[in-house]
Amino acid sequence: MDVLQRQESESDKIVISASQTDDEETNELSVTDLIETLKGIKIEEQELLRQRERLQTTESELRNQAVAEIDEKKKVLKGLKSEISFLQNKCNELEQALGIPAY
Repeated sequence: MDVLQRQESESDKIVISASQTDDEETNELSVTDLIETLKGIKIEEQELLRQRERLQTTESELRNQAVAEIDEKKKVLKGLKSEISFLQNKCNELEQALGIPAY
C-alpha cells in the first residue's frame, strides 16, 4: 500500500471510530430520554386514572342525586294530583248542593 491509501484507510478508521462514539452517546442520551419520557408518561397516566376515578365518582353521586330528586318530585306530583282530585270532588259537591252547573 502506498502512503496515500494508508492515510485514507486510517482516516476511515478514525471516522468510523468517531461515528461509533457519537452513536453510543446518542444511544445513551436516547436511553436517558426514553427513561425520562417513560416516567413522565407513567405519571401522566396515573393522574389521568385518578381524574377518571374522581369523575366517575362525581357522576355516580350526581346520578344518585338526580334519581332522589326525581323520586321526590314524583311524590310531590302524586300529592298534587291527589289534592286536585279531592278539590275537584269538593267543588262538584258544592256546585251540586248550590244547584250550579258543574263544568
